[in-house]
Amino acid sequence: MGRSRKLTENKKGRISNEEKEARQESEKLISELTPISISPPDWLDDIAKAEYKRIIPLLKELPIASLDLSLVSAYCQAYSDYQQANERLKDEPAIIETAHGTKINQNHTIKRDSFNAINSITPKLGMTIDSRLKIFTPKKEEQKDPFKELFGDD
Repeated sequence: MGRSRKLTENKKGRISNEEKEARQESEKLISELTPISISPPDWLDDIAKAEYKRIIPLLKELPIASLDLSLVSAYCQAYSDYQQANERLKDEPAIIETAHGTKINQNHTIKRDSFNAINSITPKLGMTIDSRLKIFTPKKEEQKDPFKELFGDD
């Protein structure tokens, strides 16, 4: 399918047996979580449901579970709102003249707000390159400096 998460036993590098056991226990607990449904929730609109169906197979490669349904759904609805506002803006100006002066088209505001929501949610789900690197890159162990222990931080 795609890349799967690198399990502890496949990782290289020096880790203590205690840390290795803790990582394996975490991986076991993650794998036991209830998986997220492949069917989109009923409350999403048609565009959001289509986006849900598009991303769920991809998200299954990440440690996403049923507990993440609200975030995934919020992303999909924000995506739908963004697409719909974009479509309406094709026929309308971004700035509207009114009797009281000019104002920003509400579709521009919807587009901006939904884009901000997308940018806020995607890293939490591992949908950005940076967030995936954090998931798949093992944390570096802090190397102890024997001189620092002997002589202090000075």
